[in-house]
Amino acid sequence: MVRRMRRRLGASRRSPLTVADEGALLRICASDRDIRPTTGRDLIVEADALRRLCHRYRDKVDPRGVTLRHATIDGGLDLSGMAVPFPLRFLDCAFSDPLVVDGADLAQLTLDGCALPGLIGNGLRVRRDLDLSRSTINGAHATPASTSRAAAVWLCESEIGGRLLCVDTRIDSGGERAIQADRMRVGGTVRLLHEFTAYGELRLLGARIEGSLDFTGARLDRSGDGLALDLGDATIGGSLFLIDSQEGRRASINGRVDMGNARIAGQLLLRNATILPGEPVAEGRGYARARKGGSAISAPGLFVGGDVSFEGGCHIGGGIDFSVGDIGRVRVARDCRLEAPGGRALDLSNAELRSSVVFDEGTRVQGTLRLSGANIRGNLLLRDTEWCRPEDLSLIAAQAAVVAGDVDLRGVRATGGQLGFRSAILGGVLDAHGARLENTGGRTLTLHQAVVKGSVLLCAGFESHGSVKLSRCTIEGRLDCRDGVFSHRPEAGGEGGGHALEVVSATIRGGMYLGWRRISPSVDLTGASTTLLADDPGNWPDRFVVSGLTYDRFEVAPGTGRGSGWNWRARCDWLARQASFDAGPYEQAARVFRQHGYAGEAENILIRQHRHARRTAAMSRPGTSAWTRARARMRFWLDGVYGLTVGYGYRPGRTLWLLLALLTLVGGMLLAAPVQSTMRATDARGNTYSPSGRLVTVDPVVPALEQPAHADARQAGPTGDYATRADDPPHLDPCGDGQVRCFNPVFYSIDTVIPLVSLEQRSTWYPNEHSGLGALVSVVLHVATLLGWLLSTVVVLAFARLARNTQP
Repeated sequence: MVRRMRRRLGASRRSPLTVADEGALLRICASDRDIRPTTGRDLIVEADALRRLCHRYRDKVDPRGVTLRHATIDGGLDLSGMAVPFPLRFLDCAFSDPLVVDGADLAQLTLDGCALPGLIGNGLRVRRDLDLSRSTINGAHATPASTSRAAAVWLCESEIGGRLLCVDTRIDSGGERAIQADRMRVGGTVRLLHEFTAYGELRLLGARIEGSLDFTGARLDRSGDGLALDLGDATIGGSLFLIDSQEGRRASINGRVDMGNARIAGQLLLRNATILPGEPVAEGRGYARARKGGSAISAPGLFVGGDVSFEGGCHIGGGIDFSVGDIGRVRVARDCRLEAPGGRALDLSNAELRSSVVFDEGTRVQGTLRLSGANIRGNLLLRDTEWCRPEDLSLIAAQAAVVAGDVDLRGVRATGGQLGFRSAILGGVLDAHGARLENTGGRTLTLHQAVVKGSVLLCAGFESHGSVKLSRCTIEGRLDCRDGVFSHRPEAGGEGGGHALEVVSATIRGGMYLGWRRISPSVDLTGASTTLLADDPGNWPDRFVVSGLTYDRFEVAPGTGRGSGWNWRARCDWLARQASFDAGPYEQAARVFRQHGYAGEAENILIRQHRHARRTAAMSRPGTSAWTRARARMRFWLDGVYGLTVGYGYRPGRTLWLLLALLTLVGGMLLAAPVQSTMRATDARGNTYSPSGRLVTVDPVVPALEQPAHADARQAGPTGDYATRADDPPHLDPCGDGQVRCFNPVFYSIDTVIPLVSLEQRSTWYPNEHSGLGALVSVVLHVATLLGWLLSTVVVLAFARLARNTQP
């Protein structure tokens, strides 16, 4: 532009047409003609003459104003503090010095197609439009409005009643600010359109624009500290557009955009726009806020009355910070690229979203979507999107977020980080069927301490190559893992633990559908609580933990079509594969079987529990003493006998067979002649008998002379017993000549083994312990009595328990 002005001034020296008299200018204006050069000559207008025209003769100028075409304004045109009631139009003019309008009150100022080294208009008041269209402004100037930077255009505290138009305008500040318009007020729209190009920062700090701010096709280029557009604390009554022009020129900003605490009554629309941030603002430079380096758009506290939309092929090469904002809806179209590798692609921390957050299908994002503390009154829709290269290993960081609707993660492809919803409240369904999450050695999905009022669907092709953590969450619906793939390879120092699926102390009210396609190496359901456990017991991993898992009923996992949910053998085989033995899961399974009428199956499960415990107890720990190992082995065999005999107390019916066997053993022993020869009985007089007859007599012998006529007749003695002649030969008499109860081996064995029944055999007959065989028989009978007491007690208790279980 400087060379152009020099050529124009040089040509005017050869054949100039100079207008230095304000009277001549007034005559031209009075003739209702534009001030323009004649054919073949350049027009030079003295700046002082033009100023005197506006000052001295302003009442004589036609209300339509002064129009200069193709003129060169020689000298500095200074209209500071002046009130010019008519429009000033400069069309294709060149200014040798900056135009100064500080504090001026102008009806209208038009600089269309002009070339000038600067515009200084702090405190300017323009009642109608300020038009800088197609002009070229080169240079930068310092003013008292800033102590740190210079600018090409100064409009601080200015008031524009109409529009601010910069169509096809080019501003080059040489590394300084292009426009500084702090606290500017515009009654209409601000249009920086088409070929608008600014090399330097556009600072509209605290500006108030009643209409829209339109950057259609505009290009802002800022090197150095990287801040290209500053709208901090600005208020826009309409919308903010950063879109491509009809001719296809993309809107682009090479530098950072700051909209902290700005208010936009309409929408914020970016379409086919490119924003590539430069270097972060140097710390301690000017009045710059502390911003995260590399962010493309920094807008904490932004208010947008409508939607924030990224449409077309937008390319945002840095983070977008809408934290603590108040926004209607955020939508990112599928062809957009948000690239903030290792940073925050979109930060909505503690933001209030009056509608949904939507990423269209096919959108690719590098960086993190941060939603910590956000309140989303609609849905979070991320279907068929791709995420990678996060900040702090979190692709979605939604800690303590509130989502009133659904979270749609269907078909999501996430690599290198987790989708984190720790302590979040989700009002609908979290649907991740068909999603593929990869974070080797770490977590892929986290719902730790979250509340989900719908279901969590990790099914229908869902794949997680990392750890899924649902610990201490509450799911009002169901947890569906059907046809899902869960795999995890924990690394040293990784945060995913050693389980592919971790559901510790979680509450799932709608049931757990665990019909996964594959899961390895382990799953942890410690302390989880649910209503329905729908699974295939044979499809669990080699290691799993179900200690404290509670449920109300079983069901076959839909789609597996294998077996029955009430197959106790399959359940026992499943429980036997626990990572470490715990009796609680056996007790829980048996309780559920019993509650649904499978009492026998429940007892079988508990028997298997004791067998598992017996095998576990038999495994001696390394370093134990020989005495400890011996005691463990002793307990192992005793426990085995206990299980074999009465089924650990759950098969008391076996005692009937044991009683029968004991009766047979004792009865067979008593039928043997040597054993019977040891048996003795004593009557009330002390006579001793054996099954073969009386052995000891204490009655006196009746004399022969006193014997009755019939000598072989026996008479009753004083005690009522019969005397036996000394010369009578012994004979077999198991009833002791009728003086004692008859000896019966069968009844004797019953009286010995079953103490609850008394047949007075044991109280009458006893073994002779003075002989070796008699002592042995006595010991055997005592042992049989003890065993009989034990077995009989077990039988009685078993029948009593059976009676209780059969009561309605």
